[in-house]
Amino acid sequence: MGRTRTGAPTPFTPSYQGRRPLGSGHVDATVVARARPVSTSRDQLLPVLPALAPLFPRGGLQRGAVVAVHLGRAKPGDPDDRQPAPGAGGGGTTLAWALLVGASAGSWCAAVGTADPGVVALADLGMDLGHLVMAPCPGPRWPEVTALFLDAMGVVLVQPPGRVRPGVARRLGARARERRAVLVVMGRQGWPEGADVELKIERAGWQGLEAGHGHLQRRYAEVLSAGRRAAARATRAGLWLPDPTGRVQAAPGPPAGAGSHGTVPHATALHGPARQTDK
Repeated sequence: MGRTRTGAPTPFTPSYQGRRPLGSGHVDATVVARARPVSTSRDQLLPVLPALAPLFPRGGLQRGAVVAVHLGRAKPGDPDDRQPAPGAGGGGTTLAWALLVGASAGSWCAAVGTADPGVVALADLGMDLGHLVMAPCPGPRWPEVTALFLDAMGVVLVQPPGRVRPGVARRLGARARERRAVLVVMGRQGWPEGADVELKIERAGWQGLEAGHGHLQRRYAEVLSAGRRAAARATRAGLWLPDPTGRVQAAPGPPAGAGSHGTVPHATALHGPARQTDK
């Protein structure tokens, strides 16, 4: 019996070397979905409520964008900029939350630093509470919490506790673009890096209060939208923020009797529970 030869085995050379190997011709649909580039305008947008669509150049929230919602002026000398000045227009909080309602139907949303907005009020707006995660009191680590949510959520709403440093704004904006998430910032100070879309309520007023009696029925708000690039051209929209059912609806124009500062006197009273106003 002969000796067994030892040493490295002879390398195997496939017959298709130098050419593309032949396959079955079938490609799994999940592989195609992962490889398909996201380039259509529909894929790049997250939906908003129909009443809010005119405030955005493409009718929805652009993935990777920063949207700033102004909450009004602060009292002179107020260090944390959280208290509104007398006469400041209200409704900014409701507007900011309303931006998440359309997206929550099919995407996860998060809120950071917004305290307790009231679950009943969010349900009245139409929010899908099953797709909402909240970190109401993150403290000084709010940038880290916001960045963590941007990694996994479609829309992240944040209310910074005070002025935002430019470096923090740059990092969070870059994270939103990288993860194709939408960052919604509400506060009394502008976003240091400049937002893609900025929303400001120029006047607002409640209907439903007579001369010392009645209940809050609905609030009219005139919203100004401006920004950069596609949003450079300013637009305005009148909204019921909210309407008597608690939803956000388009308003054709200011109600009769609306004052120059947004007050709506002598409106029809609604017999029912009074609604709590936001700042």
